[in-house]
Amino acid sequence: MKRLREVVSSTPGRSVELDFVRGLAIFVVMGYHFHTVSTGHAWIRMLEFPLKSFGHEGVNLFFTLSGFLVGGLLLRQYAQSGHIGARRFIVRRIFKIWPAYYVLIFFHALVGRHPRDTFLWQNLTHMQNYFGTSIAQTWSLAVEEHFYLFLPALLILLSHFRLRANALIAVMAGLCVIVLGARCVAVSKGDLTGAFNYTQYRMDSLLVGVILATLYWMKPEVWRRLAARKHWLIGAVGLLLVWLVFATPHVALDESIGYTLQAVGFCALIMLVLEHSGSLRSTWVYRGLAWLGVYSYGIYLWHSLALAPGDYLIHKASALGVPPLAAWPVVIVAQFAIASALGYLTTRAVEFPFLRLRDAMFPDTRGAISQERSETSAVERKIEGIA
Repeated sequence: MKRLREVVSSTPGRSVELDFVRGLAIFVVMGYHFHTVSTGHAWIRMLEFPLKSFGHEGVNLFFTLSGFLVGGLLLRQYAQSGHIGARRFIVRRIFKIWPAYYVLIFFHALVGRHPRDTFLWQNLTHMQNYFGTSIAQTWSLAVEEHFYLFLPALLILLSHFRLRANALIAVMAGLCVIVLGARCVAVSKGDLTGAFNYTQYRMDSLLVGVILATLYWMKPEVWRRLAARKHWLIGAVGLLLVWLVFATPHVALDESIGYTLQAVGFCALIMLVLEHSGSLRSTWVYRGLAWLGVYSYGIYLWHSLALAPGDYLIHKASALGVPPLAAWPVVIVAQFAIASALGYLTTRAVEFPFLRLRDAMFPDTRGAISQERSETSAVERKIEGIA
């Protein structure tokens, strides 16, 4: 069994495996949102099925991965020193999230694509998941931002009791049960919108990722034992796929227990990709998705701008009498290309410069990695590099 090993990087200081997971998530989200041409061909519908059916699940994957990565930033410090540097953590999160986000908000306020009362105050106060926004994709960012405040506060509270890993896992598992129970109650009362959007009903997906990070940082022997069971991980991912295909069409079932079950399956996927990617890392599909992962935040913010060109191509193809089967790939590829280009350009122009400024002004001051984990320090730095 190999421990977390040094991996081939898509960008210096990053993990190609975790970028692959992010790329997979953003690919599914884009495919769900993008407009397509109706061809009438069954095989085209089969190709579209994973994208048009599992877009929301791409967001769930983002939540669990964020819990693993961002929770790990705090848990490493807690494992080493017994303390949580919440202020520095929040400031570094602000440099990561806000510059690109506020550029997006400023752009929409300036160009007038949406009436300002449909998004401006909602997004400026980071309450868009409660009050709605015409920049629809940003609802999930609000959930994550709320969690970035909740998690350090929780860990600071728990650190006063000097809780060990098992106790931390028990507390977070208990919170997951509470969130799941509250969401089930909301669904039973018909509040499907709240169950989908509201932070208090969605935190279990992030908390499950934090539990996985707790195993990695504080119980490495358990991590190694679990990661060694490759067939179990593959089986768990297989069960996840079965759930996605057969259970997600039942909205009440999926929004109640489904989100929690998906988070557990996504943890298996993360561990499987990290530990057992092997020769797949050199394939062009893997590398392509990892490239998308590097720019996933920019793509997430800006991909909705590709919808209007997609609609234009659809209408133009129809007016010119282009066969739907010929127009279909053009429309899909054009939207993916436009969204990827926007994500690439805005990431390079905004996100990366602010990250460099962050690292200059507020460098990561955590201490050296313990001797027990020193042999894996290279990959740990890469895991932290994409959080």
